[in-house]
Amino acid sequence: MSKPRHTHTSLRALLPMLAATALLAACSANRPYAYVKDAPRDEEMPITNNYTTTIFVGDRLDIHVDSRTPQSTYPFNEDTRHATRVPGTKAVVRGGTDNGYVVAPDSTIYFPGVGNIHAAGLTLDQMARSIEGRLVDERLVKDPTVTVKMKGFHVTVVGEVKTPQLVQAEGYRLTILEAIAMCGDVTMDGLRDNVKVIRFDSEEPTVGEIDLTSKEAFDSPYYYLKQNDIIYVEPTPKRKRQAYRNEDWPKYISMTASGVSIAYTLVYRWIIRDTYNKYNN
Repeated sequence: MSKPRHTHTSLRALLPMLAATALLAACSANRPYAYVKDAPRDEEMPITNNYTTTIFVGDRLDIHVDSRTPQSTYPFNEDTRHATRVPGTKAVVRGGTDNGYVVAPDSTIYFPGVGNIHAAGLTLDQMARSIEGRLVDERLVKDPTVTVKMKGFHVTVVGEVKTPQLVQAEGYRLTILEAIAMCGDVTMDGLRDNVKVIRFDSEEPTVGEIDLTSKEAFDSPYYYLKQNDIIYVEPTPKRKRQAYRNEDWPKYISMTASGVSIAYTLVYRWIIRDTYNKYNN
């Protein structure tokens, strides 16, 4: 007995649907979820990206001066500048607050005993060497060793991460992978191969892109983050479509209902009513 013809017709109708489903599954399976997937395993891989931190207006700096004669550094360190020695003892009571040095709009900081020192545009190491030179020139400290760190270093992470937030970093160096990890990692709906970094290290902000699925990310100028960077993890096209549908479905229902109402009114007015009047008059 031969099979009914409609069975073959149904199968032919299903073939395009099955092909589309297979294609979507293949696209989903090939989406790059792994980080640095092209890096060689168990092999040393040189990273040539050099990290530097540039100081900008509004940055808060932590500056510490060391010397073989510690008493000469007391006026310059936040933790000793407000110290009070207890009479008759060697005990020292700390006072004041450790607020750091804020870079003023004129690009300088005021350093006690020295005066204004240019800061904006320098790296942290350049700033340290500049302060050392001024201390020696003013004969304030004979052999100063100055350490300059960024105080309150922070970046912002938004988009498809588990917990978008302002990330506060200890010290002054933070990689983009560390910042994303502090936000709970990229979700399965985020694009790891096209992460955007908005940077404010010039008069006009710049927008860069970094592919976290490639080993080339280590050499990107956006791998090491800078103060006030904004990291945006873009959602996948599927996630965008879901969000669009979720936001707009009430509007579509309202528009559909309005369209049906208008259509019914027109049909009733021009067809049903005229036909009724024609055959009942």
